[in-house]
Amino acid sequence: MRLTGYIIAGAMAITWGTAPAQTIDDARQMMLDGDYAAALPIFEKALSAKPKDASLNQWVGVCLLRSGNPKKAERYLKVADERKLIDAPRYLAEAAFEQYEFSKATDLLDRYEEGIDNANKKKARKAPKITKSPEADELRRRTMLGQAMLDRVEKIVVIDSMAVDRDEFFKFYHLSPESGTLNSTDVMPEDYEIAEPSEVYMPQSGEFRIWSAPDKDENYVLMGATRLIDGTWDTPHPLGSALDAGGDSNYPFMMPDGVTLYYANNGPESIGGYDIFISRKDENGFLQPQNIGMPYNSTYDDYLLAIDEVNGVGWWATDRNRLGDKITIYRFIPSDLRVNYPVDTPGLAAHARIDSFRSTWPADADYTEMLQRIDSAEYVSGKSHPDFYFALPGNRIITTWDELRTPAARNAMEEYLDACRRLDRNLKELDSMRMRYAGGDRAVAGRITSMEQEVERERTALREMSNKVVRANEKTR
Repeated sequence: MRLTGYIIAGAMAITWGTAPAQTIDDARQMMLDGDYAAALPIFEKALSAKPKDASLNQWVGVCLLRSGNPKKAERYLKVADERKLIDAPRYLAEAAFEQYEFSKATDLLDRYEEGIDNANKKKARKAPKITKSPEADELRRRTMLGQAMLDRVEKIVVIDSMAVDRDEFFKFYHLSPESGTLNSTDVMPEDYEIAEPSEVYMPQSGEFRIWSAPDKDENYVLMGATRLIDGTWDTPHPLGSALDAGGDSNYPFMMPDGVTLYYANNGPESIGGYDIFISRKDENGFLQPQNIGMPYNSTYDDYLLAIDEVNGVGWWATDRNRLGDKITIYRFIPSDLRVNYPVDTPGLAAHARIDSFRSTWPADADYTEMLQRIDSAEYVSGKSHPDFYFALPGNRIITTWDELRTPAARNAMEEYLDACRRLDRNLKELDSMRMRYAGGDRAVAGRITSMEQEVERERTALREMSNKVVRANEKTR
């Protein structure tokens, strides 16, 4: 969820000369519809012919800002501000907010409101008054929350980051069995209401599930269900109204203690989009959740924090790096005791944003072995590790070879798992090439295209292999 609202309020009317009026009108409508990336080149072309035009500068700035480039947007918004466009300070405040310059954002919002007051004082008595954008009040609230978070940035060690496909990103969380499993929503019975997108958390026992579903008002709430003695599931029930807190609740993870719950919510206690919250359960249910603050939460979406106590590693996902169809997963070392950076720490905002995860490392630290252990799934565990996780019809998940009923099913499963491993390797290689391309290595462009085609073929083949496992398992011995 991003800050949206009235885009062109207060903008001066312009005569476009030879520029096609419909094209400009289309761009303005794109902007109002939230398609800033599509509107941007149209406005930039018009601005190249009229570089000092206040409204064009403001529109280009807004499109850059809402496309995730607040630093570049400032250049254009400052031109609009110098030419006294009344909304320019509000947009500059948003750009400052996105860069964690919360005090600056507050000052700009003050100036925006003062500008409206002064403009109204100069109007004729019967002239309609200029009204403050509702978006400004929302931005001020989030700015105040951001400043409070910036005063309490937790000092953590982030050992790694990875860019992964947004769809089913949670499959990159390599949890030990004791930590439970993160599952696609297709493990749920067909008649259950389920939020999309979301994931389903199950503890190691597999006897309980937590997921997100729309309520009667179409808000997402966390739901739970327990497996009954006969193998069926009881009636889904909300986990508790305390977890809702306005907005949508999604992406749950329960610690093995059965008490501590992490989840995401985009309501009024969120600084931007989804934020990660923690709640604990007592005999009366879940207690009032708390926003876990920075660096976990940002001015963009952050969700699905999971902690593996066996291996001493945690994960969370974030959209703060604005990677389009991809999101970033950070892996970090969790601590029982929260230690915050001093508020006068140089570069505190950079630590809160995680501009460089390696800057969180102690001197001479090396986490190579730890990462290799996690990636190879060589867990330190006193209990047996599942051979795999595979969903069969009827919402049953099997995890061992012994649960496959026929030799043909076991052979089909071997082929399926081999294909899964190949796809995983190719996805990692594709991610690596995309990072090289983003860094300026254009020589990998052809290989990226070829690998993308290969990955798509492998995904199609995987679906057929999965069906083959199911068909083979349904046959009698």
